Amino acid sequence: MKEMVNHKSLKYNWHEADLTVLEGVLARGDRRVAAVVEEAYRNGALYDSWSEHFHNEIWMKAFETCGVDIDFYTTRERSLDELFPWDFIDAGVSKDFLKREWNRAMAGEVTPNCRARCSACGAMKFGGGVCFESKN
Repeated sequence: MKEMVNHKSLKYNWHEADLTVLEGVLARGDRRVAAVVEEAYRNGALYDSWSEHFHNEIWMKAFETCGVDIDFYTTRERSLDELFPWDFIDAGVSKDFLKREWNRAMAGEVTPNCRARCSACGAMKFGGGVCFESKN
C-alpha cells in the first residue's frame, strides 16, 4: 500500500498571521502609516519579510506609540466613495469600473471576457489590450 501513495502530491505552505495583518496595513496604508514604519525601524524592525527576523511586538508597539489603529486599515468596511491612497495612480482602469465590478461580484454576476465584449474599463485609452486590438 505504501508504494501506491505519492508522498510528493501534497505541499503545504503557510504564512504567519501577524505578518499578514502587517502586510494588510502596509498595502492599504496612507501617510499616517509612514510614522509607524519609521518608529518600528528605529526600534529594530529590519528584514521583517523574513519570518525569522519578524518581531510583531516591535510593530504593535510602533502602532500604539503613533496612535494608529490597525483595524482602520484592515477590517473595517469601506464605502465605495472613499478616497483610497492609490487613487492618484492611473492604471487606465477607472474607479467607476471597479465599483461596477464590485457590485457585480456582490450580486454573483460574472463580467464577460474582454474578447467577447468590452466592459468599458477604461484601459483602452493606452492604445493596447484586447479591446483596442479588436478595433484595428
